[in-house]
Amino acid sequence: MVVVSLSIPDELLSELDSVLGEEWYASRSEVIRQAVRKYISEYRQLEAMEGEVVATITVLYEKVTKDIELTHIQHEYQDIITTYLHSHLTEKSCLEVMVVKGPSERLRRLIDGLKSNRRVEQIKFSVMSMEIKNNLP
Repeated sequence: MVVVSLSIPDELLSELDSVLGEEWYASRSEVIRQAVRKYISEYRQLEAMEGEVVATITVLYEKVTKDIELTHIQHEYQDIITTYLHSHLTEKSCLEVMVVKGPSERLRRLIDGLKSNRRVEQIKFSVMSMEIKNNLP
């Protein structure tokens, strides 16, 4: 096994250590390995998508007076963002939920753009099938 060194902010490491005491993971290394596996699985799922998709994207991010990068990305992808919900969770954080409908390549680029924003703390997405049954009542 290869040893890898990484930098983690003190607050995040403290949170990890407190959760480690409550969870079943054997060590910090095992938690990091599991997170990397999850990331790779998510990446492969995104890369495998083809054609038209419907998805939700949930973003938790650090609140600032006005994050120009996030606003820019939302405008850049307004052709596929059909619905947008913004919620102030605390004095320091906001949650946004977007419903997206369009080409899978555009969805991938939107998610990549959101991930590259340093204020974004978490992103979750769920992709739904575009097949709609014609025999619905």
